[in-house]
Amino acid sequence: MWCVPPHFDAEWIGMTDMWRERTHQLGWALLPLRAFLAFVFIYGGISKIADRGFLDASSPLSMHASLVAVRDISPIGGLLGPVEAHSFAFGVLMAGAETAVGLGMLLGLFTRVAAVGGMLITLSLWLTVSWGARPWYTSADLVYVFAFTALLIAGAGGVLSADAWLAQQRAARPGGSEDRTRRAVLAAAVAVLGATLLNGSVLFRRSGAKRSAAGDSGQPTGAASTPGTASSPGPATGASSAPAASGPVLATADEVPVGGAHKVTNSPLADTVWVMQLQSGKFTALDATCPHQGCPVNFVSAQAGFVCPCHQSSFDASGKVLSGPASSDLKPIPLSVVGQDIRST
Repeated sequence: MWCVPPHFDAEWIGMTDMWRERTHQLGWALLPLRAFLAFVFIYGGISKIADRGFLDASSPLSMHASLVAVRDISPIGGLLGPVEAHSFAFGVLMAGAETAVGLGMLLGLFTRVAAVGGMLITLSLWLTVSWGARPWYTSADLVYVFAFTALLIAGAGGVLSADAWLAQQRAARPGGSEDRTRRAVLAAAVAVLGATLLNGSVLFRRSGAKRSAAGDSGQPTGAASTPGTASSPGPATGASSAPAASGPVLATADEVPVGGAHKVTNSPLADTVWVMQLQSGKFTALDATCPHQGCPVNFVSAQAGFVCPCHQSSFDASGKVLSGPASSDLKPIPLSVVGQDIRST
C-alpha cells in the first residue's frame, strides 16, 4: 500500500495552517477587491487617453457630449458648466486620476488616499452619467463608491503593499532615509503616470490634426446637423392628425429639420425627447432615455441613428438597439400634428 512520506504530511499541514492564518488577516481578505479595482481603474484611465473620441468635443461619444446630455437630469447639473467648457482638460484630469487610483490600489501605495480618490470619481459619475438608472440601486458607480469604503477604512492591510514596505524601511533606518525612500517611490509613480498622460495627449493631438474640420455633424446638443429645412406638415404626416387625443406640444414643424431631429428637454413625457423628420412631412419621436443606465442618448444622423455618450450603446434611427450594453430599444412616443404643432398623443 502506497504511503505518504511523513515530511510531505508536515509540509502540507504547514501550508494549510499558513493559508488558514491568512484568511483571518484583513489584508489578504481585501486583496481580491484591491486587484479588481486596480485593473478596472488602470484600464479605464488608459482607455480614455487612448480613445480619440473621449477628448474630442465634436464626437458624440466624448466627455463633452456626455456632460451636455446629463446636464438637465443631474442633481449637480448647475456645477457642470466649467467642466463642460474645459472638457479636454478635465478629460485628461479624469483619465490621470483613474490611472493614479488604479496604481495606488495595485501597489498598495497611499492606499487610503487612492480610496478617497476612487470614491470621489465614482461619486461624480453616479451623480452625472448614472443618475438616471432606475431603480437607483442598480447603478454600478454607486456600488464602486461603497467598494472603496473598505479600503478607506483598512488600507491595504499590510499585504503586498508599498505602504507596508515603507513602514518597514522607516523602522529599520530611522532618520531621513525613509523620507527619501517615500519620495523615490512617489516620484516613480508620478513619472509613470505623467508619461502615460503625455503620450496619450500627444497621440490625440496628432490624430486630431490629421482630421478634417468638416462641420459638426451629429452635434450632441440641439438639432441634428443633417441639412434640410422642415416642410409644412399639411395633412400628410407620419402621425395621427386628430386633435382630440393630443397631448402637450413637443415642438413646431419648422423646428425639426428634414432628415434630422430636434431635441426637446424637460417635456412632461420624459427628461429628453428627440422629435425627428426623417422624411418630409413625416414626424416620429423617441424617449431619449437610454434603457441601460438612464443617460440621454444623442442623435448623430439619420443613417447613424443614436448613441449613448455615457456608456456607448447605439441605436438606429427607429430606436432599435444595435449594440450594448443597452439590451432593449428606445421607447417610441406617438405623435399627432395639429397645424404647426407637433403633439404627443
